[in-house]
Amino acid sequence: FSFKIKENWQESKRWFYFALILLLVILVIGTYIRTTNISGLIDVTTGNYTLGPDLDPYLFLRWSRYIAEHGSLMEIDKLRYFPLGFDTSKETAFMPYLIVYLYDFLRIFDSNMTIDLAAILYPAIFFTLGAIAFFFFVRRLFASYPSLERNLIAIIATALLVTSPALLHRTVAGIPEKEAGGVFFMFLSFYFFLVSMQSGTRAKAI
Repeated sequence: FSFKIKENWQESKRWFYFALILLLVILVIGTYIRTTNISGLIDVTTGNYTLGPDLDPYLFLRWSRYIAEHGSLMEIDKLRYFPLGFDTSKETAFMPYLIVYLYDFLRIFDSNMTIDLAAILYPAIFFTLGAIAFFFFVRRLFASYPSLERNLIAIIATALLVTSPALLHRTVAGIPEKEAGGVFFMFLSFYFFLVSMQSGTRAKAI
């Protein structure tokens, strides 16, 4: 980029607002791409929502149902590694809790929300949040650039992330896998680390 722009604070703010509008358009497109399959995620034998063709999400959903019903996850999952069972504190416990928290949040707006539908929506919702975190991370990464340049770079980078085929099949609705939440928390942590490193004082860095 070789833009030569002399900008004041008002001009910088205007480019930021313009970037937010473009970001909203990108997020709408990305969410639409990831949710067009929801109408096809119906079990023809029961008429209820079901997950896509992946194995781990069914474990996460089963644990999420248990948490929603009992308030916490069982210590030993007797259905895994039968007859010894599996110590649920060893791995993957965060995922079902995350789905349950999303379920509790969505129920505020829709009393008919089910834990199954929340699990289906989880990948699209958290990837959208991850794309927002990614936008602000990239924008902060180029903080020394003029406003037009850093906002344009962040928008192009976010558009490429949202439409990346490598991430699409792991963040589409109906596949509640680790990647969707991982993208969000990873870029959010990158952003906070970057803000900390760019802070002028130790207090601000903390």
